[in-house]
Amino acid sequence: MHSVPRSPEPDYWEQLKTKYQRWEDLEGLDRVQIRDSLVEDFGPICAYCERPCMSPTPTHDSPDEETIDHFRPRSRFHHLSFDWLNLIYACQRCNQSKNNQWPGFDDDVTNQWLAAAYPGRYMAPPEYVNPNATDDRRLAQEFFTYDFDTGEMLPAEELDPAEWSMAVRTIRDIDLNDNDANAPGEYDPGHLWNRRLAHLNILLSQLLQINDTSRLIDLIGQFALPDKPFSGFIVAYAKELGLDI
Repeated sequence: MHSVPRSPEPDYWEQLKTKYQRWEDLEGLDRVQIRDSLVEDFGPICAYCERPCMSPTPTHDSPDEETIDHFRPRSRFHHLSFDWLNLIYACQRCNQSKNNQWPGFDDDVTNQWLAAAYPGRYMAPPEYVNPNATDDRRLAQEFFTYDFDTGEMLPAEELDPAEWSMAVRTIRDIDLNDNDANAPGEYDPGHLWNRRLAHLNILLSQLLQINDTSRLIDLIGQFALPDKPFSGFIVAYAKELGLDI
């Protein structure tokens, strides 16, 4: 996950809000228009897991179905149903995993369990890590790190307890490591861990063919562009190598 600068409301937004009283009443063509506008901000990848939503890639033969996610769920925050900055471009898997979950709503048992599992470290968070970039908030990519042997997404160790807890709940509740019982098996190529590693291996195989340092850095930079699949994973790997991409 990485922070995405958001555009202002589209020109058609006020007219859209006048046309519809409820999000559920949106017609298909209007939904497509909104998704197209979100792609202009987020690129063609899921804002949460960074899988491709629109086109095949070397690590995925078909796109994951694209959806519009309400960062703050409309079942909990109905007044934000048509808030432009509350809309996130996401794959169907992440949208369904997140569903109507939100910290502070029906999660006492989860907080108690995590507080017992991580005594002195976990505290009930106020929200999930937000992929929208703002000047007053830590960048989304700074909340996470990875195990580069397994591809597992982890909360960054340098975070304070509140931020660390936000990262933990974001990974857990959106299932960014495919731990759900219905997820692909651990060794399945479609598992998120393995797809991250497969994408990294494609990069590494291309790097082996390059001898020029500037070209090496340029290639890593291309893989790390925000609109490329698993770019957060690639950026973290470059950081591990001591490269500032």
